[in-house]
Amino acid sequence: MTRDEVRDATVEAAQAAEQLAAHLERLARRMATLLPADATALSEWDDDPWERLHALLRMFEQLYDLTSRKLFRGLLFLSGETVAALSAQNQFRRVEALGGIESADRWIEIGATRNILVHDYPTNVVARAQRANRAWSDLPVLIAATHQTIMTLRAEKLIP
Repeated sequence: MTRDEVRDATVEAAQAAEQLAAHLERLARRMATLLPADATALSEWDDDPWERLHALLRMFEQLYDLTSRKLFRGLLFLSGETVAALSAQNQFRRVEALGGIESADRWIEIGATRNILVHDYPTNVVARAQRANRAWSDLPVLIAATHQTIMTLRAEKLIP
């Protein structure tokens, strides 16, 4: 891809991330009375809170992927980095060095949460509560990191 194509794709990703983060923030406000939750509370939920939780967890995954795969790579490429030569963890460390996130180590932890959400399908209510609470705990950092990355892209005039 050319620099202009990467820039255009990064602009589009930033817009999508801002919309998704705003939706997640609204949903989080609706879930604030329910989370964190213990297994007993989860077992008493009816369909509505379960559907909201499912939506929250899916959007968590989507925002993480959008931020890591589109915004971080756009920031790195547009800053002159050779992205192809970097492992994911090294990409995160470079994004931290560029001011896109506060902590690469914390981002790696959020990535572990994302992987749990994507690859684990617990039926045990205790495990489901732990999974939900882990994502709930990481959600503010995920949203803040997404906003920080977009602000860095704009502050450095890499995107409008």
